[in-house]
Amino acid sequence: MKLVKAWEEEGVTIQEPFKRTIKTLFSPDEDKGGIKELLFTHAIIYPHSQTDYHAHDRPELIYIVYGRGVCLCEGEEVSIETDVALWVSGGEKHQIKNTGDESMKLATVFVPGFSWRDNIKRCENAAKMNK
Repeated sequence: MKLVKAWEEEGVTIQEPFKRTIKTLFSPDEDKGGIKELLFTHAIIYPHSQTDYHAHDRPELIYIVYGRGVCLCEGEEVSIETDVALWVSGGEKHQIKNTGDESMKLATVFVPGFSWRDNIKRCENAAKMNK
């Protein structure tokens, strides 16, 4: 068994305009659990912030731990809130927007797993390109 205490993980903060903090809990990388099957993260999206509109080459499960906002997926916008789960197929463009005054917390699972560093680099590059 592998155990991670999420509150002890430092995380990486992505800058504006997509400000959020991403904590990698399990990843194929040895320094993040060495679990080859998946990448498991959680993200805090700050009030009135959002992710970039993007796609992955693999599916992503997104669970809203708390908060509310909207998800834009392939041009369709749906309301999301605490205890909503989303399955985003590989190749589908999507974006999560926190429309509230409180932070939003997401748990995400990518199958199959890939390097947490690659995930962070993609997010950082999107923020740099959209300043």
